[in-house]
Amino acid sequence: MGLVAALALLLAGCGNRVEMTELGITTATGFDGQQGDWTLTYQIIIPPAMSSGAGGSSGGGGSQAAVHTFSAHGKTIREALAASNRENPRKLYFAHTNVLIIGKQAAKAGIEEILDTYYRNPDARETVKVLVANGEARDYLNKLIPPEKLPGRALSKILQKNKQLSSFYPSVSVHELALGISSDSGAAGVPEVSITGTDSSSLESASVYQQTSNTSKLKISGLSVFQKAKMVGTLEQNESMGISWLTNRIRLTTISYNSKDDTDVSAFLVRNAKVKVTPVKEALHYTLKVKAKVVVGEFLETTTPEDLLKTQSVKKLEQQAAQIIRSQILEGWKAAQRLKVDLVGIGNKIHRKSPKDWKRLKENWPGEIANMDIDIDVKVNLKRPGLFQSSFSRLLESEED
Repeated sequence: MGLVAALALLLAGCGNRVEMTELGITTATGFDGQQGDWTLTYQIIIPPAMSSGAGGSSGGGGSQAAVHTFSAHGKTIREALAASNRENPRKLYFAHTNVLIIGKQAAKAGIEEILDTYYRNPDARETVKVLVANGEARDYLNKLIPPEKLPGRALSKILQKNKQLSSFYPSVSVHELALGISSDSGAAGVPEVSITGTDSSSLESASVYQQTSNTSKLKISGLSVFQKAKMVGTLEQNESMGISWLTNRIRLTTISYNSKDDTDVSAFLVRNAKVKVTPVKEALHYTLKVKAKVVVGEFLETTTPEDLLKTQSVKKLEQQAAQIIRSQILEGWKAAQRLKVDLVGIGNKIHRKSPKDWKRLKENWPGEIANMDIDIDVKVNLKRPGLFQSSFSRLLESEED
């Protein structure tokens, strides 16, 4: 209701006043197709449903979704946008769009036209988050995400929570995507959303808000990789995590690992991480030097029989944690080499530091990535180890003695 009230005040003060009931406030926009054949899908807020119960439920046992979606077609994106004016009774208003979803076919065909049209729209915000749909974008915009009323806002919140609490996938805005693919490195990663479960159609009815659980849901499932304007591949979670380390995007995350014989498990919370990546010239080629300093704030879970009050035990755990982080970094780097993409921004660094070298390398960039070596140094500091205490397993053993 805060959004609706704010718009009412804003529009009431305009000289060329537009009644709020005449606006179609979009919370998400989807792009499908390719050059010469585009489908645009809009998720529009229904204000009356926003003021009712969960999911827009109304009296008498009925229910109403808080959004309505519709699609328009055209040979160009602008033509599809114009067609929407012939099919939708309200003027589309994009200033409150939460997320932009690009269908996988459109992503692979190229997103130049999407970005060009988006930047020319005076209502559109460059800070809007971007997702790639594992399928067609319009199918995803038809899905509801309980308990949130607005699916577009729900997806934006999922991206933000991932950034704050896990760092598995980066949260990328339209502006960040455009900067990435137009830079010397020429690459960017965009989170990919998928539908899990066998009954995805159940997410298209407001009755989903009346259920305690559902077999289907929308979730972030991978990282779509762009080289220039085209999607060239997808990274899995561990690979994407490696890229997050290499681009110094780890804010807060959980690391879990088993002992060598798989008898013990430990999980700890990373509270602070600083990663420095430096391309170092060796003869005619470059080696990537990676230095990571990681602070572990607390253990979340452990079954180790080690006495955590002993310095030797703490050092052992630090080494194990460092090895896990090193493996994640290496996995992300190998994925970038496999796809021959510069997701780390190495080209930008070389160009700034040595323009002459960049002039020589850029003709074969990012192909040079595939032959580049990497040197990884990870140091982990278990902060305040005295507060970790021993595991419950060790406590039981001591009681038996």
